[in-house]
Amino acid sequence: MQIYRIDHVAQVTGDLDAQVALLEGLFGFRRVRSWDNPAEGTRGTRLEIPGSRGQAWEVVAPAGEGSALQTFLDDHGGRPGLHHVGAEVPDLEAVRAELEVRGIKPTDGARGRWLEASLSPPEHGPGVLFRLRGPGSLDMCGDSSASVPESSTPSGPSLGVVALDHICQAFPDRDVLAGWYHGLAGFTQVWRTPDDEHPDMADLVLNVPGSTICWEVIMPRGEDSFIERFLDRNGPAAHHVTFEVDDWDKALAACRHHDIPTFDDEEGVTDGAAWKHTFIHPKHTGGVLVQLFWEERPGVWVRSDKVPPPWT
Repeated sequence: MQIYRIDHVAQVTGDLDAQVALLEGLFGFRRVRSWDNPAEGTRGTRLEIPGSRGQAWEVVAPAGEGSALQTFLDDHGGRPGLHHVGAEVPDLEAVRAELEVRGIKPTDGARGRWLEASLSPPEHGPGVLFRLRGPGSLDMCGDSSASVPESSTPSGPSLGVVALDHICQAFPDRDVLAGWYHGLAGFTQVWRTPDDEHPDMADLVLNVPGSTICWEVIMPRGEDSFIERFLDRNGPAAHHVTFEVDDWDKALAACRHHDIPTFDDEEGVTDGAAWKHTFIHPKHTGGVLVQLFWEERPGVWVRSDKVPPPWT
């Protein structure tokens, strides 16, 4: 199968207005359309991510009776969080056939406009949910009746996000998942840490063909890895989402202005250029662990432009 564009990351919440306000205020995202579609069980807002070349962040909330989003929230103890990654494919039926051959049974979306499935190896249980759309309608979240909202001007400084850099997934073996994604959809390895660089983890980064967004895979190492604990609680799910900021001091000042703490700060120098990164806890972002990074020169941080030897 072929993915030719990541369209959006979708976050589910029980309080749409508060989450949109947070994304506008702290993150500096801009609303581009909103919808309320009880027939399909969803309300939502699409927000533009600065610098992300068409990729967006969508916030969805239950609407009407029997909403699948309400079931999702109920199944997760009412906690908000990441719901799916929206992607475009050139042939939806070819994707269905490929997934079924690999033991993945996708769910049909509203009136057959899209498919929904975890693209992880099925024997490892549910992974990151993808919503896949073929050519035609742009509707993926019940937004066929979307309207353009009135513009708003959030008060205070924002993080200064300039790109959605990557989505990170936890998995027991990084090479198994990387090989699976490569065979399934052509994801290509562009960076990896040496096996023993970190005592409790190892990771690699994959390019998603046709997208500026990358996919990171992290795996546990050692006897007391935080990734092992995450996998025990959540399975091979999305671990965090990473944004690049253009000014580190201004980003941290924005967090202080909005009373948002950060943790696990790190910094270093690679090839003579500085880099820094930190995290914002899910309880301050609407259920998604967010990583922020800044680099003095492109390609010196985890999202590296140094391509390794060809895939083996």
